[in-house]
Parts: sequence; C-alpha cells; structure tokens
Amino acid sequence: MQRPLTFKLIVDYFLYLLVRLVDEAFNALPERAALATARFFGRVAFVVLPDRREAALENLTIAFGKEQSRQWIYRTAIRSFEHLGMLAVEFFRIRRWTHDEMARRIIIDGARSFNLAMLPGNHGICLLNSHFGCFEVSAATTKFLGIRLNLIQTGMKNSFVSRYFFTRAGEDTGIKAHPHKGVVKTLLQCLHDGEMVAFLADQRGDAERGIFVDFFGTKAPANEVFARLAIESGARVLPLRTYRRDDGNYQSVFENEIRIEPTGDRQHDLTAVSQQFHDLFERWLRMHPEQGFWVHRKWRRKGSHRRAKGRVPNRGTEETSRFAPQAEAGEAER
Repeated sequence: MQRPLTFKLIVDYFLYLLVRLVDEAFNALPERAALATARFFGRVAFVVLPDRREAALENLTIAFGKEQSRQWIYRTAIRSFEHLGMLAVEFFRIRRWTHDEMARRIIIDGARSFNLAMLPGNHGICLLNSHFGCFEVSAATTKFLGIRLNLIQTGMKNSFVSRYFFTRAGEDTGIKAHPHKGVVKTLLQCLHDGEMVAFLADQRGDAERGIFVDFFGTKAPANEVFARLAIESGARVLPLRTYRRDDGNYQSVFENEIRIEPTGDRQHDLTAVSQQFHDLFERWLRMHPEQGFWVHRKWRRKGSHRRAKGRVPNRGTEETSRFAPQAEAGEAER
C-alpha cells in the first residue's frame, strides 16, 4: 500500500539522500583524509553538543576520577569524540571492504578460544560485545570468518535511512537481524537450536528491576536481558572485542569463554552473570579508554544528580526511581 505524501515523508527522503551523499563522499576520499575529517567533526561535536560532552566528562570522572587528573579526563573525552567520528566513517567504508582487504586490515587473535566455542555440539553461542572499540569491525570480522549469526536490530524513525542501513551490506553477510521489541523468546529459540546470537551487553538497565553491578567501583544498573539469554539458553559465551591500532589496522580478539554456573536463584544468577560481563567490559575500557562510548550516561540519567558548576560528581550517588523503563532487548539510550 502506497503511503500518502506528507511533509515528514519528504523531509525523511531528503535526509536519506543526504546520508547517501555522505556515504559516497567518505568512500571517495582517501582513508587518511576521511579519518582526519572524522576526527575534526568529532571535535566539533564535543563543542556543539554540550549534553553529550557533559555526559562523557561525568562518566569518565566516575570511572577514573580517583586515578587520573582533570586534564587527563578532558583529553580522553575529546579523543573519545574523535573515536566516535571515526566510527561513523568506518560504518560507511567497511561495508565495501573486499575479503582481501579484511584479511589485510583485521588482525585476529584468540583462535583457540574461537575453535573451542565452535566445537560441534548441542549448544548455541552468545557472542558477547560492548560499546567499546570498533564494534562495526567486529561485524566485519564475523563476515570474514563466515560466521552466521543473529543480532538485535533497533529500527530508526526514518524508514528510508533505516532500510538503507540494514540492507546495504548485502545478502551474503550471514547476519539475520531481529526487531528489538519482544525478541527474547525468538533469540532463546535460536540459541536452543545451536545458532549464534551477538549482542552489546553493556547497555544500562532499569534500576527499578534491581540488577546492579559494580562498574569502576560504582553501582550501575545492568540490563538483565543479556544475562537471561546466557543463563536460560545454556549457550557458550564467547567475548569478542575489536579496537583500532596505532598503525591504522584493527585487532579483533576472541577471549576465553565465560563460564556460566547458575544456582537456581534467579535474582542472584542474573546479577552474578551481569557482573561477569561488566568486569570484562571494565577491563577493556581500561586498556583503551579513548575508544569507549562515554556519551551515554551509564550510571544515571540526565537530571538525576545536580552539581554545582565545576564540581566532581559524587561517585556514590545511585538513582533508583528516575530511570525510565528500558526496552526488553536492551535498546541503548539515544
């Protein structure tokens, strides 16, 4: 059925054409120039997006305020915005990488962990990732290795852009995307059938559900969905992190399988497994803090903590009533 022509539809289509133009522009530029442009726009975003800048500085202060100086936190926040700019460029460019280019650009470690997890058996695999490093290149790594997997797809309000983003990689990626609403039962069935499911498990949860983890020494609400998938499916949990190297290439590391040992106490198990995940994510961020996704408030929402101008946030503050309900599949705050 053809949609009626409206002003919003016209604007959405115009924005879609703009995205296509940006895509072509970033791919036409030499990579060094494209990434330099991305870093510049990242610095611009640091200046013109005060809310995101404040979130990054607050998060970094909570995480590293007792260990690092204010100058280090400020510099790391700027570098993290540059990293986000480069992520945007990579999003457009890596989908045009050939198999040979992937072989040249992606250095893969952890073959033993990968091989053990992929051993034949009646089990699924949870491919555990987070908003750290180059998670788009992690997707390219799975394509390069010929892995077929399932992931959660959060649609965009602009249907033209959403369709373009989620179909432009082609049909040969081996990736099956599922809408984020009401997806848990579907993904559990995929895991029970021995398939692989990938997810970014560092997304903040609903504090009212009471799943809190220790993250950089401060309590943070964790989204229980990812722990639930691992526990109820009986799947193997294989962590994958990908980060940008100084030489311009990418390191994809399959880490040791995370062992899940449920006790039967649902609340305890959800908290314990979520803590296992976040211990891993904290270790990754300590390796390369500038490649962290610090612009989302992990510990508390905007307005949950009033600060005098220039004061360091109180690391012990917990907000337990002002967190809006989160999507079932752990949709990240935008």
